[in-house]
Amino acid sequence: MKKSEMSDREKKVFLTGLFDNLTVQDAFTIVLLYAVQSDLGGNKEELLKLILAVLRQDPLFNEDKSHTISRINKFDNSLGEVNPLNAVESAAKVLSPELRQKSFKLAVQIGNAAQEMRTVNNLTRLSSKLLIDKEIAAKTINSILKKNN
Repeated sequence: MKKSEMSDREKKVFLTGLFDNLTVQDAFTIVLLYAVQSDLGGNKEELLKLILAVLRQDPLFNEDKSHTISRINKFDNSLGEVNPLNAVESAAKVLSPELRQKSFKLAVQIGNAAQEMRTVNNLTRLSSKLLIDKEIAAKTINSILKKNN
């Protein structure tokens, strides 16, 4: 999204530099938060614990647990102030095609694990921002949904 299409509040958040110089860990966190964003109302603690558990299983997150928790909280608080798809777009810029696919797969899994699965439309928008091939995205969504049903 172009900066001219952002709200003033969103521009201010992006101007803080929060979404500049993202690490791979930051990018994964943003993608997973997007995957459960509309579910963070009622059972926020459980969903944030689920994100932490998923991230901590990945070798990319062999850091101290408190760093991962801090990252989740930082981006969780910030995504409420911006269009989360703009944040995902920033995250996608630091991920290789393989890591974008991996983050998308985790996002689909976490959405399913939260039993509040995004609509195919939302997942398609996410895959688009992550520059995932449409056919690969559809296969990923279908295979995970079939496997978990």
